[in-house]
Amino acid sequence: MFNFLTEEDVKNEINSYQLIVNYIKENFKDGEDYGKIAEYPKPSLLKSGAEKLCSLLNFSVQVEILEKVEDFKEGIFHYVCKCTLKNSLGRTVSEGLGSCNSRESKFLNQNPYGVANTVLKLSKKRALVDAILTATRTSGMFTQDIEELDEIINTNIKVNLATASQKAFIAKLAKDKGMSETQLMDFTKKVTGKEKSKDWTKDDAAKIIKTLKNK
Repeated sequence: MFNFLTEEDVKNEINSYQLIVNYIKENFKDGEDYGKIAEYPKPSLLKSGAEKLCSLLNFSVQVEILEKVEDFKEGIFHYVCKCTLKNSLGRTVSEGLGSCNSRESKFLNQNPYGVANTVLKLSKKRALVDAILTATRTSGMFTQDIEELDEIINTNIKVNLATASQKAFIAKLAKDKGMSETQLMDFTKKVTGKEKSKDWTKDDAAKIIKTLKNK
């Protein structure tokens, strides 16, 4: 037997959603409850914002670790957590998953043994954000995680960086022109305004190649 929604049910859902949206607009603070990255259209819901929404809706929060890897020999730590939100009657409203590991780009230059607790906390936070976005139907307003946005942007930056083949071709051209390594560094700095080749973009490399050919 099917339970069809009535017009009143639809109106209640719309009103409930609009109340949440209005609360967010009136009470959330940039940098505290949500974060923005210029290159991405939607802000990211932060832990403080997720907790405010849980408090508003009187949700209780339960987090459990579903999977974990704690390899102290290799310095690898990985956690998968599940967050369950329950209403005042104890009924499950939503569940969310979150994972994090010590090999993520943000941890690469840190001591892996010193970030284990941070990795676990971030996994729990991601699960909470996932659960509350589902419960409040606000995924259209927010994205999952500002750390993930950082990785998206960093990936895009890496894609735009000069390739190894471009750099090798530049080195060959410079050698054919009889340029020393120091002369090449000075030359490329004048062309691109950048001191280090690791910062060259594909366009920078193309410009260097074109200028070298005409030199």
